[in-house]
Order: sequence, then structure tokens, then C-alpha cells
Amino acid sequence: MHRDIAITQFGPASRLQLREVAARAPGDDEVAIDVAYSGVNFADVQMRIGLYPDAPKKPFVPGYEVSGKVAQIGKQVRDVQVGDAVIAGTYFGGYASTVTVPASQVFKLPAKLDLAAGAALPVAYFTAQLAVSEMGRVRKGDRVLIEPGTGGVGVIATQMARYLGAEVTGLTTSAHKKPFITALGATAYTLDELRADSKLTGYDFILNSSGGGNIQWQRARLGMTGRIVCIGMSSGVKDGKRNLLRVASALIQMPRISILKLFNDNTGVYALNALHVLRDPAWIARLTRSMETIVPMGIQPHVGKVFPASDVAGAHTFLETKQATGKVLLQW
Repeated sequence: MHRDIAITQFGPASRLQLREVAARAPGDDEVAIDVAYSGVNFADVQMRIGLYPDAPKKPFVPGYEVSGKVAQIGKQVRDVQVGDAVIAGTYFGGYASTVTVPASQVFKLPAKLDLAAGAALPVAYFTAQLAVSEMGRVRKGDRVLIEPGTGGVGVIATQMARYLGAEVTGLTTSAHKKPFITALGATAYTLDELRADSKLTGYDFILNSSGGGNIQWQRARLGMTGRIVCIGMSSGVKDGKRNLLRVASALIQMPRISILKLFNDNTGVYALNALHVLRDPAWIARLTRSMETIVPMGIQPHVGKVFPASDVAGAHTFLETKQATGKVLLQW
């Protein structure tokens, strides 16, 4: 028997259920992993309160990433062996003490990372790589603004942009977190400080995670040929509570952008759903190859806090009330 954590009904974090269930043996091209850590993402909070369109039907197990040791392999698996330290993407199901996934979703733990840092890597790295390098095309000399400056994706995106030679500014909604951003080598502002200072403009790339009305005023801070990449809509959620009026307000404020007006602005707007990209095997292979560069790039995920899996409610509350810096993990 092994354990997992299921969403059986939408609502507060206290409704997450720790269960004992039977483990599944791997198929011919699958790998079973004894999980050490599961990554906790804001998307999991949105799933839990019923605001995540891609989520499976209830009951389901959330979670997109794990680290651990290979327990079993299918007869066609060649790239990993029993006992290897690995990380894996899970497409839901990651909140579990054992996961069984296709071998294409399993990667050996990168050099110089421990298992905790490994669990903090997949979602943050793949999202940042897609946004910063693939869509944003950040290069030396660019001025970059990272709205989620203290989150798991923001930490990786900041390190990535600085490695590429960009000048990086990070944002936070909490003034006491600004030193965390400056320690990453970026300039720090609160969201309100940046919005109030109209001179802070001319950015070549903006990573937006809040969505809603923030897209419009942030897009106005782009310089000529600047790009904004939107990766979420956290403005629709507050303190992990389902508030349909707040969601409706965020949706109403989401700009309807005219292509004709973009001709005048000479800027680009992108929207990224990394889950959809990573359902394409060719993209998985491409992004996996790019992970070989994380050591020379100096990328180091920041693990903010680790909770025992039995306290998953505490982990969700910690994340949704904006206490976290970097990644929140569950330990099995």
C-alpha cells in the first residue's frame, strides 16, 4: 500500500484527504518511483477550489512534479535503473508516496542538486524556459521585469535572464520580501511601487502571473518590440478561497487586445499554458535536453519550506496566503 492526497470536493485546504491506496506496477515503458518530495504549485490551489479548467473529474490527485528513487522499471526502459535518483513530471497524481509514469517523463537528478531541489525544478524550469527563452527571446542587454519575483518560476526566470545578460527587476506584493529578490541579483520593487512610478518603463520582456487588469498597465511599460508573456491569473484568487465575484472581476479586466492597436504599439503579447506544451513528446524531449545547461547557467531552485505530506493543508495555506518564497514541497 502507498499513500496519496486527493481532492474529493472543492473547498478549503482542510478538505484535502490523505488516503491509503494500492500502488500500480509499471508497464513496459513506465517507471515506478518511491517519492521523496512532491512540488506544490499555485495551480494545485486553483484545482482545489475548482478554478482549474484542465483538472480531471473529482476525485483526483493533484501534483505536477516529484523527486525520488526508481523502485521498478518496465522491460523497455533503458535510460534509468532501479535505485537511480530522479525527478519526474506527473500531469496530476504527484501528491503520492509512489508514482508510476511513462519513462519519457522521468529524468535523472541533475548534478549538484539534492532531491529537495530536484522536486522544485520541473514546473519552474520548464515554465521559465518556455517563457524567457522560447517566447520572450531574452538576450544580452534586455531589460526584464519578473512579476512573480519570489515564486518558484520567478526565481528560475530571474537566474535564467541574468545568465543571458539581461538587467532584471523583480516584483513582490510584500515589501519584506524585497531583500530576497535583491539577493538573486535583481532590482526589487513591490507591485504597487512599480505601478505608481510611471518612469519605470521601457522593458523588453515582462513575465506576468497575475492576469486580469495587471496585464494592461504592465503591457504599457513595454518598450518598442517588447514582449509580455502571461502564465496565470492569480489575481482571481485570494487566500485560497473561491470567490466567483473576484474571478469574474479578473476576467472582465483581462484586456481584449486588438491586432490593429498592436501595429501602433509594436509590442507582442503571449499566453503560456505549460501543461499543454508538455503534452507534446517532441517538446518534452526539447526541454529535457535544455536542462543540461542548468549547471553552467547557475540555476539553483530555492526551496522555501518543506511540509510533511500529512500537513498538506498547512502547505496549501502557506502558499495561498503569500508567505512563501521559492518552492513549497511535501515530504513523504
